Amino acid sequence: MPDRERRDDRWIGRRVGQYRKQRQWTLADLATKVDLSTTQLSRIESGTRQPSVGTLIEIAHAFGVSLSQLVDEQFESSYHVSRAGERVYNASANGLLASLSGAYPGLQAIHLTIARGSDDTPGAHHDGEEWLYVLVGSVNARIGSDVITLGVGDAVHFPSRVPHQVSNSGSESAEVILVSTT
Repeated sequence: MPDRERRDDRWIGRRVGQYRKQRQWTLADLATKVDLSTTQLSRIESGTRQPSVGTLIEIAHAFGVSLSQLVDEQFESSYHVSRAGERVYNASANGLLASLSGAYPGLQAIHLTIARGSDDTPGAHHDGEEWLYVLVGSVNARIGSDVITLGVGDAVHFPSRVPHQVSNSGSESAEVILVSTT
């Protein structure tokens, strides 16, 4: 695993606040769109609560932007190259995430490092589909009421309208690629 310099843990929260204010939405307006409380959103924006990847996807959908646009500082070209040594990792409730995809609206890909012993976060649900592939370690994918343990090389594909979450109950960090469509 390459060295990963952690960025400002409050970056994502500030970006959520920027997008919300640009649209002149109140916390209550956004809360209604993503099915979170205003308190939870306030904590996300202040950086005292790190959202899960599923929550970030829901927030991005509410704003009409890709996950990449929500969590990345730069998106301006007609193509997007993600170089291993230049990736920017942001903290989320699930662990460190790096966007692998560009600002195109149809597909979002992230590299997620899930800390050992992470607990399930509340289940996300949003339009589209998700595909999860395990690179390192093992994870538990809860899809609806089913819990599926996935190891290196395993993948799962499902409609993301079904409540879902990913956790790592193992003793080592896990790394996954998560692809989401809208």
